[in-house]
Amino acid sequence: MNIDLTVLMLTATVVIIPLFISYRQDLGLEKDILWSTLRGSAQLLAMGYLIAWIFSIETGWLLAGLLLLIITIASRTASKRGKWLKKPFAIAFVSIFLGQAVSLSVWLLFGVVPFQARYILPMSGMIIGNVMVIAGLSFERLFREFQQTKDQVMGKLALGATIRQASQDLIETTVKAALIPSIDSFKTIGVVHLPGMMTGMIIAGTSPIIAVKYQIVILLSLMASSVTSALTVSFLSYRRLFKTSMF
Repeated sequence: MNIDLTVLMLTATVVIIPLFISYRQDLGLEKDILWSTLRGSAQLLAMGYLIAWIFSIETGWLLAGLLLLIITIASRTASKRGKWLKKPFAIAFVSIFLGQAVSLSVWLLFGVVPFQARYILPMSGMIIGNVMVIAGLSFERLFREFQQTKDQVMGKLALGATIRQASQDLIETTVKAALIPSIDSFKTIGVVHLPGMMTGMIIAGTSPIIAVKYQIVILLSLMASSVTSALTVSFLSYRRLFKTSMF
């Protein structure tokens, strides 16, 4: 079932509600709400046409290049949370790349989907977007935890612990905190909310059982990639804390 452009524009009137509330309550969010809505819609429409073009070109190297481009953009966004590091982009890129590589390898190894743009790009987009958030949270939480426990870490070092031993609790706390949003979301999935991929497939006419199977694959991939990303950021960053923040 296709949505007519006129109907799509009419549904946009729902934005009037938050605009009215912001105006009445003097929140000053009218400009941000309107701009973000227009910009997001325009970006999605442009991406829709771009993806339609990409789907028509089944070239392996082009697909690989697009994945690297998406990972690069995501890495730049995540690295902004690691400004306390000298080169946070490199760490963000490695963490996001490894997170995506774990998922993609499993998909291809077990034949979940073929290496084609119409399958790989949408599924990879969900993985990379989630891993980007995890990487950013890991950067921020690692630095915050270090600032709060610096005296304890220095005490361990004074007692003869290595930097790795003194940072163990710091790394564990960072990884656990970064994974909290994902874990809580997974606990309530299918009960509190239905995932976007599953919902989209059902609306498109796919059997709910098939949609659920694909969604389970995504969930498992998200968990594996999230843990990989959080651990990578933590292990590649914790030593640099002692150079940038200790003295």
